[in-house]
Amino acid sequence: MPAFAISAAAKNGLVGHEQFAFLADVIPPLVWITDANGFHIYFNHRWIDFTGYDLAGSVGPDVWNNLLHPDDQARARQVWGHSLATGEDYNIEYRFKAKDGSYRWFLGQALPRRGADGQIIAWFGTCTDIQEQRQMREQLEAAYSDLEAKITFRTLD
Repeated sequence: MPAFAISAAAKNGLVGHEQFAFLADVIPPLVWITDANGFHIYFNHRWIDFTGYDLAGSVGPDVWNNLLHPDDQARARQVWGHSLATGEDYNIEYRFKAKDGSYRWFLGQALPRRGADGQIIAWFGTCTDIQEQRQMREQLEAAYSDLEAKITFRTLD
């Protein structure tokens, strides 16, 4: 049982799909759900707005991979395959293609939902835009490299 209280309204079915869909649509990340085998069965509206694909256009073996930057595809496939095979949490940074053709960095995360028997019945995931954080990290790394070069040059004098 999850570590949160279930209200009487939730127990009586008053909190359900409509409320989940509302929540998924108002939070910033792209939200998705797959079945136990990794087949996508749900995307929120932010996914649709970002990619330009609706649910019907988003399912299938190649859609997700085709939205990933070519340099990230093999690694993303390997990490997702590992999570599906082991049941371990999914956690990866990759670039996703927007509907305008540009790429942005995202943090992809997913957790398995298990049934009473312990078997995975679904994966619940998000893709959080981290473009600005990646740019800041790259700028810091460049500044650090520049500083190291200046220090090395100065100590040679």
